[in-house]
Amino acid sequence: MGASGGHFDKGRWVDDREPESPSEDVNDTIETRLRFAAGQIGKGIDELFSAGSDLFSTQEGRQALGRKLDGICSDIVQSCEEIRQESIEFINQARDRIIK
Repeated sequence: MGASGGHFDKGRWVDDREPESPSEDVNDTIETRLRFAAGQIGKGIDELFSAGSDLFSTQEGRQALGRKLDGICSDIVQSCEEIRQESIEFINQARDRIIK
């Protein structure tokens, strides 16, 4: 049972504390949260730079880049092929209209 005073509540001793200023507590909590969030952002940026560096400096990273580029190139080739096919169809339809 504390020297600061208190009382029993439902069979337990509860210290009586002076009420703290809510604005200081809220400001401190917000300030703490903001500092923590800023630290997390800094850690995230550091991790992003580290991962980017690993992409170029490790075999695994270069392989991942290669796979990604292969997929992108495949998508480009497929798009070009679709454009070619649609162009051929357009030209054939135009030719058929002209001949009629």
